[in-house]
Amino acid sequence: MSEIRKLTLGSRVIGVEFERKRIRNINVRVRRDGTLYCSIPYGVDINEAVRFIISKQDYLLKAIDDTVHEDRTRVRARQFVDGEIFDVFGKPFILKVESGAKNTCGAENGIITLTVKDVSDYRSKYMTFEKWRRNCIRSVIVDLCGEVYPLFAQKGVAPPKKITLGEYKSFWGECFSKRGELKFSYRLFEKDREIIRYVVIHEFAHFIEPNHSSRFWAIVGEYVPDYKSLRKKLNNK
Repeated sequence: MSEIRKLTLGSRVIGVEFERKRIRNINVRVRRDGTLYCSIPYGVDINEAVRFIISKQDYLLKAIDDTVHEDRTRVRARQFVDGEIFDVFGKPFILKVESGAKNTCGAENGIITLTVKDVSDYRSKYMTFEKWRRNCIRSVIVDLCGEVYPLFAQKGVAPPKKITLGEYKSFWGECFSKRGELKFSYRLFEKDREIIRYVVIHEFAHFIEPNHSSRFWAIVGEYVPDYKSLRKKLNNK
């Protein structure tokens, strides 16, 4: 179970979600909405985690500002006009905007066709594209989880109880082994299928080994021998 608190950092009130996990150290990450997520080892008092966050408040406040600014800049940079380039599962696609009776989006032969009722309505174009993008990556993630799970069923891993996707900026995937949940970022839409498969296997491996120990990487390497190169490609801009 997680616990959400509001902490005063500097002159601001910041929301923080605390969750206990099988880890050795207190970890804090900034979410794209400007809140914080803090994972705490079992046996560590939550007030110790609060003190840790306060001790790092200058760094965390700057990281929050940088993250929110970067996200807003990225959204503003997209105009959704003819000729814009979008990465779709590792390949560049050219956007074509058309007027039509229904708001739809699809991709074929290197072209994304975005059809909206009013081509001058930015929000309509953005929302139509985003709905399509999220449905695409969700479908691929679910398919890959179904493909990968039998490999881990042989090791005694139970099926995931929940697979969640979100616009997470601080991670590509995350495993909550205690509650049987996997989380993945919509941003994987830009990566090719081989890299996405690596992320899925990476998170399934955490059902067996929660830390990034040598045992963990041995499990990943069993199914993805070239995981080091894929990991590098994953984190390239």
